[in-house]
Amino acid sequence: MEILLTSILAFVSTNIDDLFLLTLFFGNRTLKARDIVIGQLLGISTLIAVSLACSVVGLLVDQAYVGLLGLVPVYLGIKGIWAMLKNKPDAGQNEIQSGRSTGILNVAGVTIANGGDNIGIYIPLFVTLTWSNKIVMITCFLVMTLLWCLVAKYFTKHPYVANAVDKYGHIATPFVLVALGIYIIYEASTITLLIK
Repeated sequence: MEILLTSILAFVSTNIDDLFLLTLFFGNRTLKARDIVIGQLLGISTLIAVSLACSVVGLLVDQAYVGLLGLVPVYLGIKGIWAMLKNKPDAGQNEIQSGRSTGILNVAGVTIANGGDNIGIYIPLFVTLTWSNKIVMITCFLVMTLLWCLVAKYFTKHPYVANAVDKYGHIATPFVLVALGIYIIYEASTITLLIK
């Protein structure tokens, strides 16, 4: 049960912005829903594959040191909180509003380009997990990707919900990222390194 909760938290915290982008994609009448779903799955699968490959290198290093990667989501979260305090708009949210993105590869490309936080969080998570738990997490990520597509499609039919995600999603994400980073540091027993 813990692995499912961790998987859901990791996915949601790294893909809140994707939910907004997907809502924009589904709202674009020039894109087919099927192409959006395939493109999103392709993008997320690429991010997972890169993270998994990089995590194998982590097996050669003491887990406590790998847990230092948990500082990445903490940094991203603090950076997001700082940006909110300074009232800076999120630069990535205007990325696809021009309506020029078309086709599976363009949807995948936006997902991958927007996935730096995914990789920063998935690598240390994968390093600390057994292969069976990795498979559970990857399966959860793929199922959540499909769920994200369904929710985004729903949002296009209910603009007031889309406005709420746009208005509050960026507020919740940094705090979830900080909590997830602290969890990674704790799970890898990195706190002993930081205390020394």
